[in-house]
Amino acid sequence: MKSTEVAVKILILSRFLRKRIIGMRYVNRSDISFKGVQANIVQDAIDELLKNGFLERHHRVCVSINPRMLKQIYRFLSDFDQSQA
Repeated sequence: MKSTEVAVKILILSRFLRKRIIGMRYVNRSDISFKGVQANIVQDAIDELLKNGFLERHHRVCVSINPRMLKQIYRFLSDFDQSQA
């Protein structure tokens, strides 16, 4: 896994947590973008997060954080922060 993919995953999860996009509050996956990051990298990161169970799918095109995985998401984000320090 490339470091850019991991960074994009961190960006997606942290934005979703900040905006409380959890459970039945969802966003269209095509509306997720970051300046300076290609759209296909963002979509690949979303696919990986769906595969890992961190995100869940709604209406085929919308995603949100899986509320059952919040503890694992916080652990993933804190492990990343600790490795950066």
